[in-house]
Amino acid sequence: MENKFHPYTEAEYNELKGIAETISTHIPQDKVDWVWNNHNRILGTQETKPCLCGSAAGHWARAMETIRSFIKRIEG
Repeated sequence: MENKFHPYTEAEYNELKGIAETISTHIPQDKVDWVWNNHNRILGTQETKPCLCGSAAGHWARAMETIRSFIKRIEG
């Protein structure tokens, strides 16, 4: 049976969705690793986590877009 939530279980996906919904334009300090780790997990990559300085904002926006796009795909 296919897991539509791959690479997550349904419970992990529900947690991902719940946390992602709490993040808007600012990623809280306690969610930085969470965001980057889930970005990598969804893409199946091991990109090095960027710094938190303003010049890295595009990387963080891309990471959140990876997560939001994944959720949109699952939600159909």
